[in-house]
Amino acid sequence: MERMNSPLVVIPSHELDQARLDPALNAVAVVVVTVAPAGRSITAADMDWLRSPARVSLAWIGSTADSDALAVALACDLVIAEANAVLDFAPATEGQLPVLGSMDALVNRVGASRALALIVGGQVPADQAHQWGIVDRLGTLESALGWADQISQLPPQWLAEVKALLGEAQRSSDRILIQRREREALGRLASDGGEADEGISE
Repeated sequence: MERMNSPLVVIPSHELDQARLDPALNAVAVVVVTVAPAGRSITAADMDWLRSPARVSLAWIGSTADSDALAVALACDLVIAEANAVLDFAPATEGQLPVLGSMDALVNRVGASRALALIVGGQVPADQAHQWGIVDRLGTLESALGWADQISQLPPQWLAEVKALLGEAQRSSDRILIQRREREALGRLASDGGEADEGISE
């Protein structure tokens, strides 16, 4: 993994299990995951680490991403892909489930019908994936790092609160609950000396 100027770090997808156990990396507010076929499915612990409000995670796809690699990308908050990259949603072996561990994220991005079409259809070019909302931006690793650097300039506690609120809004349709959570977040942000992860659980 490549340590950039804190609070930003670049992590190859096959090193996620090591990264989440590194106390120093757990304090990093923004991570860029370079996605490549890793030969293993994403674990629940990896997914929880990427989705935690304690950090913003960006995935970068540089070439062909198989179903396991896409599961990692979809577990991240934001996805960037090279314009000539290819996303292959089909399972690598018969009997294996596609994008295992991140099927919910795929459905959240494109809906159940299009998710099924992607899975049975196989490969999708990055520009089409961008049009459909699977990929948030097209760009090189350098541009992905530039976006990550912009995000890392924002206050870490503010980022944590916003990500937690977005997750709550995605899970719940209770407007009163969401509004209460917003007021609570505003209260924490107004507190002097609050830590970035105050009130935020991993």
